Amino acid sequence: MRKPALVPAGQPLPPQPSLNEISPETLASVREVEKRSRKISLMELTERTCKWPIGDPATENFYFCGLPSSAGKPYCEAHVSVAFQPMSARRDRRR
Repeated sequence: MRKPALVPAGQPLPPQPSLNEISPETLASVREVEKRSRKISLMELTERTCKWPIGDPATENFYFCGLPSSAGKPYCEAHVSVAFQPMSARRDRRR
């Protein structure tokens, strides 16, 4: 295994691959879902709406997905696939 290059003090570290990266297919699916999201506010959320936040909360363009949520989950099917990953999938990525 290769040792990481030393970075001079005061310099930012180079980006490292994340163990939590989302597959390109899943990311594309989520982007399609966000195009047809209901774009609801916090006050419009119910137990049956997807609570996936979209955008920067500090701006007026912030909203929640609002599509119907999966049974027993806080998110719609597409956002559940991003938020909840099987333990085996996470373990495989670490190898």
